[in-house]
Amino acid sequence: MKNILKYLFINCFIVITILSIYNNLIEAKSKEVDLSNKQEIVSFCYHNVVDSNEKNLKDLLKKDIYAITDKQLENHFKFFKEKGYTPISIKQYQDYLEKGIKLPEKPILISFDDGHESMYTKVYPLLKKYNYHAVFGIILSNMDGIPENSIKKMVTWEQLQEMKASGLVEVGVHSYDLHEYIIANSYRDITQKAINGIYEPNQKRYETEAEYKERIRTDLINGKELFYQHMGYEPQIFVWPFGEYNEFLIDETKQAGYKYQLLLGNDKKVNDNSLLSRYIITNNLSTSDILKYLEHTYKVNNIVAGQIDIDMIYDELPEKFERNIDDVINKLHDMNANTVFVQAFADEDGDGNVDEVYFHTNNLKVKADVFNHVVNRLKNAGFKVYAWIPILTYSQMTQNPDNLIVASEPDKIGWYKRVTPFSPEVRAMAKDIVKDLTMYSSIDGILFQDDLYMNDFEDFSIYAKEAFRNEFNQELTMENLNNDADLRNKWTKLKTKTLNDFTLELINVAKEYKGEIQTARNIYPTLITEPESEEWFAQNYNDFLSIYDYVVIMAYPEMENAENEKQVEPKEWLEHLVTMALENPQAKTKAIFKLQGYDWDKNIWIKDTEQISRQKLIRSKGGLNLAQYPVNVFDN
Repeated sequence: MKNILKYLFINCFIVITILSIYNNLIEAKSKEVDLSNKQEIVSFCYHNVVDSNEKNLKDLLKKDIYAITDKQLENHFKFFKEKGYTPISIKQYQDYLEKGIKLPEKPILISFDDGHESMYTKVYPLLKKYNYHAVFGIILSNMDGIPENSIKKMVTWEQLQEMKASGLVEVGVHSYDLHEYIIANSYRDITQKAINGIYEPNQKRYETEAEYKERIRTDLINGKELFYQHMGYEPQIFVWPFGEYNEFLIDETKQAGYKYQLLLGNDKKVNDNSLLSRYIITNNLSTSDILKYLEHTYKVNNIVAGQIDIDMIYDELPEKFERNIDDVINKLHDMNANTVFVQAFADEDGDGNVDEVYFHTNNLKVKADVFNHVVNRLKNAGFKVYAWIPILTYSQMTQNPDNLIVASEPDKIGWYKRVTPFSPEVRAMAKDIVKDLTMYSSIDGILFQDDLYMNDFEDFSIYAKEAFRNEFNQELTMENLNNDADLRNKWTKLKTKTLNDFTLELINVAKEYKGEIQTARNIYPTLITEPESEEWFAQNYNDFLSIYDYVVIMAYPEMENAENEKQVEPKEWLEHLVTMALENPQAKTKAIFKLQGYDWDKNIWIKDTEQISRQKLIRSKGGLNLAQYPVNVFDN
């Protein structure tokens, strides 16, 4: 076997990876909107409409960023007409889908959420004036007096009936009582009610999966019954609170009889015509900004990623732990990071074998249930947060020796003590772990650890042999592989596909609880500079670009030199890596170049000036997304 690069995650040094080191480093740049990922009909989500002559208007708009003035709303309506856009109804959209009835040339959808009285006093008169259609999403518990004073002035059932009769307004359900926040953990962090499991502080326990699902079903039933009682017909439109959803919620809502569901998410295309994603209107949005939404000319920030090792910041003393989190947040803000990869597992000895985790689960030993607290602190500070997790290195999975990856010869086994992805038991255990992770945390994404590999002498477990036999109708032996290059290549492809398919199964589990979860996967640079090395890793760069939202390239030149006799010049090596990585057009937006911040061979930090130079090199070659591992957050 060729001398493979062993890019071990060194946990004994520092806590956090981030893109930039100090304020003078490169900030997040913008990229063009991917039009292929946009839905056909641009949709907008408004909320309360306030009087432009309000005495304390400036303070009111500052306090409620979702409010818009009646004057500005009419400016939007005029602007739509001037630019040739026509707000349509859901019924028109349904006729278009089911009967092929043509829509206006530039159809858009406008909606107003929550159920403020301004729907009747401010919005409805403008709809009649401009002959526009709109969808009103109503929080039904507020109509039922629960919770008291959540919205001071609600629209009435009589007003809703009048507006519905006009033909301009379609009334949807904004849930019965899911438009609330819940306690998420023992730290009493709060999070959205619809897509997260509740923590019961008095009982010191989390709600179970069965309890969560029953809670959702009860809410759907209560909402439908109350709506029918007052409106006289079955509701057809469901508007998700906070725009948050997951696959379970979508399926249950369909089963409850709703034909269309409105989400949030910047007009993102959803592979289901019954789901519509909407731009949320904030800060009394100008018409020039509305035009950017209509024409998709707004800019999207690139990834500036950071990676936090909870092993290094967790402390049993609560005050110390909170101060450590504060330090991390302050450093991230100083460095212009916008995304953070957070370690969800414990590995204090740095051997890559996972005995404990930091999130609530009944499937693994929990060292400390702090992961979701860190996630919530980071999200409240404005960051997107990914859970950084291994898949094949949990010690609980290795208790059954049949689950272990086996090499053709004992001394050929790879680094990390791993289990085989061919084992049904391993796959089931991993799914349970991911289910708990996503149900009981508020993450935006998952970063798959680099333990998802098999070298060219692996895997000879009983499950791998069975898969080989079923696929190729012969026994798995090194003799057969060495005597048949085509067979060896097919076996490599099968191993690569098995690992990829495994992650896809886990992503589907994650989407059951976090519908818009993003995914990223670490990859060794050798896979890019030497594509034939797929045989040494069972990984394929182009496959990764097709499967995941992002591919994190471990661009560590100092470690490259430490692992190989042939030394490389870091700048030339990095330039070659970036050039080859960007040959695939998908890489322009999907590749994240993660730079090495510490030289583990020499035990020194890489100078800031060198890091700046490397970042500029990547950008000069067309790389957009950057990251770094590690960074001396605590300056020691």
